[in-house]
Amino acid sequence: MECHSKYKVPGGKLIEIRLVHKNGTIESLEIIGDFFLLPEEKLGLIERSVEGFKIDADEKDIASNIAEVVSKEKIEMVGIDPASIAKAVKMAVNS
Repeated sequence: MECHSKYKVPGGKLIEIRLVHKNGTIESLEIIGDFFLLPEEKLGLIERSVEGFKIDADEKDIASNIAEVVSKEKIEMVGIDPASIAKAVKMAVNS
């Protein structure tokens, strides 16, 4: 099933999520928006860090997984953070 959400981070940027889930598991995820991420090419690592999660996973667990990737890969986020991405993901699966 395809899902979509848009989330405006308070005081920050817009995050748009497009995801596909099957049998209750997130299979693919695309994150777009007007935020900044350095280096840009690391966005795919963040997207893949969410793939495989069950759609009923806790938002905090998703955010924690994203934060781990951001820290390990030394990714700089401007206008968003792992928690806001996780919130947008949960909004998409609940839409």
